[in-house]
Amino acid sequence: MSDTETGTVNSRVQTYPASPPPGATPVEQMPATAPGYPAATENRRPGLVTFAAVMMFVSAAFTLVWALQEFSAASWIRTNLTNYGYSDMVNYLWAWGVFDLILVGVAIYAAIDVLRGGAFGLVIGLVIAGVSATRWFFYLPAAPWTAIAIIAIDVLIIYGLVSSASYFERAQLK
Repeated sequence: MSDTETGTVNSRVQTYPASPPPGATPVEQMPATAPGYPAATENRRPGLVTFAAVMMFVSAAFTLVWALQEFSAASWIRTNLTNYGYSDMVNYLWAWGVFDLILVGVAIYAAIDVLRGGAFGLVIGLVIAGVSATRWFFYLPAAPWTAIAIIAIDVLIIYGLVSSASYFERAQLK
């Protein structure tokens, strides 16, 4: 027998026999992956979907902080809004706070549903991100850097969900 047939190691290169030993499991019957790992045929969540869900949680956190600022009627918000011609909004900061709290609750629910692969989360996530981005255009004069950051997060959410929409279709078919 040669070294190739016996499977010995020669000069740091291991060779294997040309045919499996008697009683070995044929390759066709062996599992495709190690136990505990998903098979290649399973519907795995794309990274952009996970990213979009995490960004929804981040957006919800920003919006929660902003709602608390509105409930406290922070003087810097009132001053900035008044200086930039939004004096009518100053009297209704509490209403914006309630609206923001509703956005926070719905965004958190949508993010959880997106992580589960639900199409409802996809639709609500897109609506919430669109509403949030549109809403933050009102605050561009009052808090430009915050508004730009949240609008950018909303655009990333929309991109992550739209680019992976086929995942939600496959998840519903299961």
